[in-house]
Amino acid sequence: MAEEKDFDEFIEGNESDEELEDALEDSVKEEFKGELEQDIEEMERATFTVKGRECEIAFTRKRIDLYEERHTPIIASFYKNDGMFTFKELSAIAGYGLKLVGGCYFIPNKGEEIVNKLIEANGYPAVYQAVMLALQRDCAFLFMGAQNALSLA
Repeated sequence: MAEEKDFDEFIEGNESDEELEDALEDSVKEEFKGELEQDIEEMERATFTVKGRECEIAFTRKRIDLYEERHTPIIASFYKNDGMFTFKELSAIAGYGLKLVGGCYFIPNKGEEIVNKLIEANGYPAVYQAVMLALQRDCAFLFMGAQNALSLA
């Protein structure tokens, strides 16, 4: 039982903040649903089991902003590295997006520690794919117009 208590200390925020943010995002997604080429609700969510609890990688604009306050902007890294992230970038990005399924996000530095173990256990490609799917699903605005930007470069 002590292990579960330690695990819960890595979670930040409270349920009501998360529910409010999710409700706001759902209303925005519904309002603009016809604008997207692919229905974001149909995109699969990759899940990982951490200490017997199901976790996923998911993003909100707030989580992206938190990441980019302390790190290189995601799209800048993505283009600089020809569509990939360094190991450290992938760990950090995924750490900011790691959360319990249906629950709260992990504190970013603890999330990054957990993601490093996920990469060791599942490999870089599996975690990279989960991050990219989550970014495309949850933050499609990051990639809109990407073809135009690439043709100008």
